[in-house]
Amino acid sequence: MHVVSIIIGLLAARAGIKSINKYVIRPNALKMELKKYSNTDNIKILELPDDIYLDESKDNEVENNEVYKKVYDDFCSTLTSYVPRTYLDNFYRNFKTITETETSAGFKFRRRITRGTLVYGSYNNLENEIDLGTSELAELTNGKEHELLHASSAYYDEKNNVIYSGFSQIHLNVEDPSKSFAFGMGINEGATQYLANKYFDPFGMKPLARKAYQEEQIIVQTLEKIVGEEKFMSCYFRADSKGLFDELIRYTSKEEVYKFINYTDVLLRHTRDKNYDFKELNEVKEFIDMFLLKAYSRAHNKSMNVLTAALFMMENAPYEIKSR
Repeated sequence: MHVVSIIIGLLAARAGIKSINKYVIRPNALKMELKKYSNTDNIKILELPDDIYLDESKDNEVENNEVYKKVYDDFCSTLTSYVPRTYLDNFYRNFKTITETETSAGFKFRRRITRGTLVYGSYNNLENEIDLGTSELAELTNGKEHELLHASSAYYDEKNNVIYSGFSQIHLNVEDPSKSFAFGMGINEGATQYLANKYFDPFGMKPLARKAYQEEQIIVQTLEKIVGEEKFMSCYFRADSKGLFDELIRYTSKEEVYKFINYTDVLLRHTRDKNYDFKELNEVKEFIDMFLLKAYSRAHNKSMNVLTAALFMMENAPYEIKSR
């Protein structure tokens, strides 16, 4: 689930149901957001706090947690077989105290009208609470595993009110939630779904799980090829978004990396919306394709010729640019 919905929930609760329509997607929403995010200087990617790393001798403290025991056989044991212990400090920290809850009907309603997406589960970073999404559709889309991966890759810095979650950061303003901001959400949702499928459905038996966040999954698979599997895994589970972005800056400019982050976030919210400006959306998609091509070519020392571009587009480009 897109964790920035926490912010939307706070806003809706504060404003009341009468004004909920102000958060509904409008036809010019894409144009407005592209204008808003055109200034990449506003992105502040923070270093992880020093206290994020745990004493490994205390790993066994998770064993008494009820959620951990409930999902040990089908999630925890699989996760720890794929991911080295050195990357799992957030997993062990969160699963010591994680509790199970059920997503409220009101939250599901807000999610439906603001995103056009049904909620099959959720993870609340602030409270370390999880809705395991036990519906049949959640099972078909790896919804439970998706939310458990969010719980395994998140760190809440209470002192500075920053949520580090996989490849995203959410900067909370408790006094005025409208001033909260987030980035890296598109990459993070794609990575979470991609890893849920990779670890828990390696043979592709759940086609619906491949379609969830489909474009975002293609983007992060290409990012994994650019930075390498170890770096990709390390940064995701340590919630080290800055580590990923610093790696990408090796292959292109800081401004282009930040623009790429912004564009993937905008498309996460609007690429499934029918009421978009088609020309502008195509321009965004073209930039993402070209960014990935450039970074991939430089990372693998490939010349930027027509053949390289054609092969890349067939195998790695998330978007097919069409005319209406």
